[in-house]
Amino acid sequence: MFALILAAILILPPPQSDAVIGVSAIHLETGKRLSVRNMERFPMGSVYKFPIALAVLKRVDAGTLSLQQVITIEPRDFAPGWSPLRDAAHKRPIILTLGELLEHMISQSDNTASDALLKIVGPVAVNARLAELGSSGIRIDRSEKQMAADIRKRGGVEQYAIDARDTSTPDGMADLLETFWKGRDGLTRESHALLVDLMTQSPTGARKLRAALPAGWSVAHKSGSMPGTSNDVGVLTSPDGKQHIVLAIFSKRATSADEVVDADIAAIARKVIEELGR
Repeated sequence: MFALILAAILILPPPQSDAVIGVSAIHLETGKRLSVRNMERFPMGSVYKFPIALAVLKRVDAGTLSLQQVITIEPRDFAPGWSPLRDAAHKRPIILTLGELLEHMISQSDNTASDALLKIVGPVAVNARLAELGSSGIRIDRSEKQMAADIRKRGGVEQYAIDARDTSTPDGMADLLETFWKGRDGLTRESHALLVDLMTQSPTGARKLRAALPAGWSVAHKSGSMPGTSNDVGVLTSPDGKQHIVLAIFSKRATSADEVVDADIAAIARKVIEELGR
């Protein structure tokens, strides 16, 4: 009964885009939740790099991987889409430590780094890690390279919006972020702090959650974009550090320009802060 009292439907600001939008927000100190389309599946885009990082760091803590180990990525394994690493390589092999690849995947959202790390741990292990954390509604299936190939097929953009692979519900992601932020992620203190720092320092998605922050607020987040999809998820912290809002905003089926969808995401984030960050 208490949970029902704390849950409420979020009244979205008037949209400027034609995107289908799902939202889940949790005020960590009070437990109050706001949501809309919270149990509907949405393609994650690069948001899925956050669960991949959780699986990689768990292996680091177990000693089967090391942040210092050197990884070589051959040009044949370069991923399409956003990849500053690929662009700077000029068709030559990339040689970086696993820790550097993790930084590029989370802070810069580099697709080549993501595919390299997913290849090391595998989708099965990432999904198993999510299950261990009690996360539901999230699944990891394909590399960025595979997703791009599927999207390029006839009708691929439309299929991407309804494909169950590499999707999350807003509630599923919000719950995972809460588990992470409260230190129930099964990571060592060092690995947890590293991931928080990489998400806090990430400059991606500047028009999304970051654009909605009141003065003094901060956000540790992971954004994501694909054709027809724009997302941003993270934990917002008040200037005095006494309020924390977990927020997952997903979109799909948009034909509007990216900046218009991003403006809707920022407007929703502002509304959530107004409702929960009082």
